[in-house]
Amino acid sequence: MKKVSIILPTFNGEKYIEESINSILHQTYKNWELIIVNDASNDNTQDIINKFAEQSFKITVIQNDKNLKLPASLNIGFKKATGEYFTWTSDDNIYKENAIEKMVKYLDENQEIDLVSFNTDIINEKGETERQLNEIYENRNTLQLTQGCNIGACFMYRKEIAQVVGLYDETMFYAEDYDFWCRIALKGKIAYSDENLYKYRIHPNSLSSTKVPQICEKIREIRHLYTQAIMTKLKLSKKEQVNRLLDFYYNETRDFEWYKMAKNTSKLHCYLYKIKKFFK
Repeated sequence: MKKVSIILPTFNGEKYIEESINSILHQTYKNWELIIVNDASNDNTQDIINKFAEQSFKITVIQNDKNLKLPASLNIGFKKATGEYFTWTSDDNIYKENAIEKMVKYLDENQEIDLVSFNTDIINEKGETERQLNEIYENRNTLQLTQGCNIGACFMYRKEIAQVVGLYDETMFYAEDYDFWCRIALKGKIAYSDENLYKYRIHPNSLSSTKVPQICEKIREIRHLYTQAIMTKLKLSKKEQVNRLLDFYYNETRDFEWYKMAKNTSKLHCYLYKIKKFFK
């Protein structure tokens, strides 16, 4: 039975963190460790997580002396991880009771897969389900990573692939997970499951609600870094690559950079595209 390391970074998470930790304690799969990294919270978070740590030897608490942000806290947690399979969760999200068991089973039965992503419910502040991840990204696949982060919040990956791709990039705060998944896509193999194992909460104080401009800018940066490399690894033809670069991305903020990338891939196709744009 493989050991699973679950990292839970938190900053001022007192409102929901008990529910998040309890969802781990009540998992049907029992061979796990939970490493909670408290990123210098100034609310009651420390008292709450200390209470849980006193009740279970499988819970370790790390206290940052100052606020280091999410990617740094993830790196601190994973450096302490002793499991063979890795995952992380947030202080406002919830695992369904068989989530860890199902994810472990998938990796055990599919040795060629380095990272598996599962479908999730997207819930509101009251815990009511509003939609699912699969409704946002239909027929999820690795190529979609060139358009956005379709991994979601319910995933598990092997320790070995983490050692290959390295740590979470601390300069990519707001989209450090997206950057990490793209690096895994280049070095390993990703799989997607439609099975729904998780509840991802959107609320007014979450990063995804309060930092939209910063997140969008990081997403554009990451797409520019990895899009062509991912397309090349997936063996898209030059024509397919140029079509995606020009049609999907050209009108974004980094339009000139996308154009240069497409031009390097196929100059003739790119010039034809310019003529088409001119007449439009």
